[in-house]
Amino acid sequence: MLATRLPWLTPGYGSDPDGYRVAIVARQLARTGQYDVSRRPGYPAYEYLSSLSALAPPWVSNLVTALFSVAAFVLFALILRTLSVRHYRLIAVALALTPVIYVNSCCTMDYIPAVTLQLAATYAVLRQRPLLGGLLLGLAVGCRITAGALVLPLCLWMWLTTVRPLALRQAAMFALTTLAISVLCYLPVWSLYGSDFFQFYDNGFGPPLPVILTRALPLVWGPVGVAALLALLCALPFYHRFTARALRHAPTRAIVVLAGCSVVLYLIAFLRLPDEAAYLIPAVPFVLLAAAVLTPTWASVSVALLLLLSPWFGDGAITQDHLVRESQQRATRQVVDALAQLPGTAVIVCGWVLPRLTLQLGGTQAGAHQLVYLIENPGDYQHYLAQGREVYYLPGVDLYESQAHDLELAQLGARPLAVAAERQRPASTGE
Repeated sequence: MLATRLPWLTPGYGSDPDGYRVAIVARQLARTGQYDVSRRPGYPAYEYLSSLSALAPPWVSNLVTALFSVAAFVLFALILRTLSVRHYRLIAVALALTPVIYVNSCCTMDYIPAVTLQLAATYAVLRQRPLLGGLLLGLAVGCRITAGALVLPLCLWMWLTTVRPLALRQAAMFALTTLAISVLCYLPVWSLYGSDFFQFYDNGFGPPLPVILTRALPLVWGPVGVAALLALLCALPFYHRFTARALRHAPTRAIVVLAGCSVVLYLIAFLRLPDEAAYLIPAVPFVLLAAAVLTPTWASVSVALLLLLSPWFGDGAITQDHLVRESQQRATRQVVDALAQLPGTAVIVCGWVLPRLTLQLGGTQAGAHQLVYLIENPGDYQHYLAQGREVYYLPGVDLYESQAHDLELAQLGARPLAVAAERQRPASTGE
């Protein structure tokens, strides 16, 4: 499984600018011991982990993520085997090659470590190890705070599969351990921001419905995977008796509650802020689990086999992501070259390119020029002009500035920096 990841570990830290934000704070932590968040509300467990490889080439931290994805594959196979799912190895491989999993297992991002720890916590609970499960889920929360949503489905599982007094004790131990470890993980963030740490980037301009659907379906499952899941739903009349018989058994109903509750919670979280397809990663294994227990073998195996093909058809998710990464590296070098030739003192509005430039230049200064993410308001723009600075923006950032802060940079007098436009991430807002 690791071999499928190795060709895609370069270039850079991935196509998501957040990977570069993680690398920036990880390098700071490695060099100075001073912690800061890559973005609110913080991802401290992953940021500390990333600091261990921060001074190595980017492929090293990408490899760490790939190793987590291998662990996720093994854990999911163990979960399926524990639940007596037939062809569990094939379905676990399907998880590993689901496009959103595949792409995000080759970069420096917290999605895969978090879901791996969630699967480890799930397996521990299935094996009636609530304290271990709470420890693992608490570490998952330290990687991504939304991992904590899994507390409810796993407590429901304990309630449905264990005698009541024992179920209550196990659920209490599990939930309290998760909470305690989560709090410990976020102490560094609390020491910096206090109660204000629980803030996050909120996109004030919600994407249109077609973009949301693209992120929720093709960017998660790939075109072939979406077709397979739709075919599975359309074929329900041919296997509904199998599903009805399966639901007569209490163990199957418990699995469906666990899987269904998990999927619903992460779908709600995604719809609250539908900026990244990767927000749905925690739902993917539970969709496959539900399909495995509610459909006959021919159906679940067919879906699994099609998911094995999904990363390579349509745009080819993994190859497309690799092309984007190569294009972004070229674009970063072009911006650096353009800045070196820019006269005077200027402010460059960089948007999502800023993290890459910050790593390349070692900071947000390029000689006499200042790099900023966005300009918050017209007052800040006038302040730069009062300092005698010209204002430039990178290709495409003017549209993002208009959407984010309702500022029209060109109308204010800013000029585009003369560099080639970079290839964008699919269906991205730039964030």
